[in-house]
Amino acid sequence: MNKTVYVLGLGHIGLPIAAWIALSGYQVVGIDIDRNKLNDIRHNRVKIHEHFNGMHLSQLVYELVGNQQIIISDHLSRLDKKPAIFIITVGINPIENGEHDLSSLQSSLDMLIPLLKEGDLVIFKTTMIPGTCEDYIAPQLIGRNIMLAYCPETIAETRAFIELNANPRILAALDEKSWQAAAGFYRSLSPAPIIAASSFRIAELAKVVQNVIRDVNVALANELAELAELLNVDNQELRELVNVHPRVELLQSGPGVGGYCLPNALGYLQASIKETDTFKLELSELARKINQTRPGKVVQVLRQALAENGKQMENATVAILGLGMKDYCADTRLSPALAIINLLTDNGVRIKAYDPLIECCEYQVQSLPYCLDGADAVIICALQEGMKASLQEMAYYLSPPLIIIDTRDSVETWEGILLYRV
Repeated sequence: MNKTVYVLGLGHIGLPIAAWIALSGYQVVGIDIDRNKLNDIRHNRVKIHEHFNGMHLSQLVYELVGNQQIIISDHLSRLDKKPAIFIITVGINPIENGEHDLSSLQSSLDMLIPLLKEGDLVIFKTTMIPGTCEDYIAPQLIGRNIMLAYCPETIAETRAFIELNANPRILAALDEKSWQAAAGFYRSLSPAPIIAASSFRIAELAKVVQNVIRDVNVALANELAELAELLNVDNQELRELVNVHPRVELLQSGPGVGGYCLPNALGYLQASIKETDTFKLELSELARKINQTRPGKVVQVLRQALAENGKQMENATVAILGLGMKDYCADTRLSPALAIINLLTDNGVRIKAYDPLIECCEYQVQSLPYCLDGADAVIICALQEGMKASLQEMAYYLSPPLIIIDTRDSVETWEGILLYRV
């Protein structure tokens, strides 16, 4: 293994990948233009919540950098003239008018292309609008005697190293030589199955569809949760009974869908359809609409709960527990919890928020007791380790009656609380 591996982008995907590759014995060079991110790496301050053999990613990367197994920089330069492998994890940025911003991806290409040598292997990892590799990336790289592949990543937050080793990989490539080179590289990292895709476009589409399917399934769960409320049945029991069927899995409802992948998936599909086409993604669009309206539903339930107990939303104090985009997660990108906070503050609510893994919110306090103290209601938006048990123990901190809006089906009814599920 004498090849150097360059990883462009050291975020939630790129940094675990860089560490994983370094642990397999490769020399890794990690590139990111965000100097604050590089300083966090150098000073053991990485907030991405991943662990390898009990060691937090921050400490792991700190030691790998200290041992020169990973070299980090804000610009790309080659260590030598030998053929190398380049991993691109930089993504496509969604923008407000429905178009997508390729500038970050293009900046990576602009940095990379002048340095490419014959025999280099370039692998793109990010989720793509179907057609991006074929129509946008390949034309800029073809003719340079390099190998090109696309292998979308499927790791979930907090499970990166487990899933990097175990998840099957979809792999598409420019030609057979490129495919064999990329497959050989991945086989040197883990025994996970590698599934050949017939084209870049179908591999890109498969990755986006994986995300859309989860978005649609969550929307179904959210819609049925509202039906359960209407019919006065317990949604948690409903899910358990439905899932008795061996070929059925009704997902858990929640306050919405966050993170980078799922909320943007529909836009990627829409961007792949030509303006002249009449085809519409009606089911996917409806699912996205349902999930986007969930934070508003949570606020609606809160208003009703307060009114039923002689309180008004305006000037109420509400404790928000969990700021991650999902349970046991330190990623707040497009988090439903933050959307709920924005809606509440627009309605005059005083906010105190707590999440032991996250430091991103101006309303955040340093402890659960302080967050709960004097609150008129609690909204559980996402769970973190130990949070559920601590809530019952600290119930006396809240102003009676104890109103809990549970968006995660996490709290059992106990005496003295008024529990509302969303």
